Amino acid sequence: MTPFVAERRALKFSAVSASLFAFTGLALGLASGSITILFDSGYSLLSLVLASLSLFALQQARKPADDHYPFGRLTVEPLAVLLKGVVIALVCLFSMVSAVWSLAQGGRLVTLDLALMFGVANVTGCLLTWWWLNRYARIARSSLLAAELRQWQMDTWLSAAVMLGFALTWGVTLTPWAHLARFADPVMVLIIAGYFLPMPIRMVRGALRELMFGEPLGSVRQEMVKEVADYDIANDDVRLAQVGSFLMVDIQLDKQQMNDAEEIVESVEQHCKRRNLRAVTSITLVT
Repeated sequence: MTPFVAERRALKFSAVSASLFAFTGLALGLASGSITILFDSGYSLLSLVLASLSLFALQQARKPADDHYPFGRLTVEPLAVLLKGVVIALVCLFSMVSAVWSLAQGGRLVTLDLALMFGVANVTGCLLTWWWLNRYARIARSSLLAAELRQWQMDTWLSAAVMLGFALTWGVTLTPWAHLARFADPVMVLIIAGYFLPMPIRMVRGALRELMFGEPLGSVRQEMVKEVADYDIANDDVRLAQVGSFLMVDIQLDKQQMNDAEEIVESVEQHCKRRNLRAVTSITLVT
């Protein structure tokens, strides 16, 4: 299976899973009266929309250069990740505002039987989806699939926290403090949404870095410099920028090194291919 096929299958699988969780959860959320379930289901519905966006971005990024886009569509992938991060952050903030409003209104009663059933089913389903996407991620390493995994990671922990919260709420109803159980639902939303808010912020920051052609993080530079070291190319002569699954490589050569230009480009492209990256290589002549 090629990285492109694995990435496309993973995104399609994510979209199907998100649709199942979203519509089932919305029905149970309305039936139980829980804004926590509605938040979780709304996030799943959002995941469906964003998974579809990822599929669109993947198709656009693969299109070759043309008269309208002479350098291709390199920035489509980070743009999709940026939009995902912004929308997820807005959902978290909106949910926190709704929870504060619910607390100010004196809380709300929740049908705990339905809520607990939803929690168990949701955690199981999210774990299976997250595990399955991880299998594809080992083949296709891309910013789109990484963002998709972060979404499902957030959804899995969110579902687990919801299930635990409902279990604790059920326990409170058996104590002398049963009257406080009506506040549990909005409090859970505040805690969960506030805890996960940094994740979309990191997504936005990473996408902005790629859109501004920032230096790749991690060991990408060290590995590339090592790859071309045999051609007497110094560290300062290599410029890199990672944009989604593309690695932009600019290498500065003097006239004496130009005879090796073709071999250098081939070496860079093979290096990127081994790491499931698509190379965009250029040679700059330094006089």
